[in-house]
Amino acid sequence: MNKMPHSPMLLPWLAKKAGIPLHRAEVLWHAAQRHAAHATGETETHAYWSAAMDRLLELVAAERLREDAASFGWRRWTRLNTGIWQAPLAVLDALTVNNVRGWRLMKPIQLG
Repeated sequence: MNKMPHSPMLLPWLAKKAGIPLHRAEVLWHAAQRHAAHATGETETHAYWSAAMDRLLELVAAERLREDAASFGWRRWTRLNTGIWQAPLAVLDALTVNNVRGWRLMKPIQLG
C-alpha cells in the first residue's frame, strides 16, 4: 500500500518498471513536487500536477539510466532476459513439439 497521501497511484508500478526501489521513487516524487511548485508558483492546480508528473517521468528515466550505468550494462541485459524466462510453458511446449515434428519429417524413410 502507498503510505504517502499525495503520491500518484501509479508510483509503485512506475518504480517496478524502471527497476528502482519504491522508496527511491517516493523521493523522486517529492523532488518532482518541489520542482513543480517552483516552476508554476502554485499548488494543487492542474498545471502543478501536470508539471509534477512530467518531472517525475524525467527523474525516473534519469534514475534508471544511472542505475544501468552503475551496473556496467548488466542490469539492462538481465531485464531483457527475464522476459524470456517468463514466457508461458505452453508456448515453450508448442515450440518443442513443432521442432520434434520437423525432425521426424526430415528423417529418411527406411524400406523393408
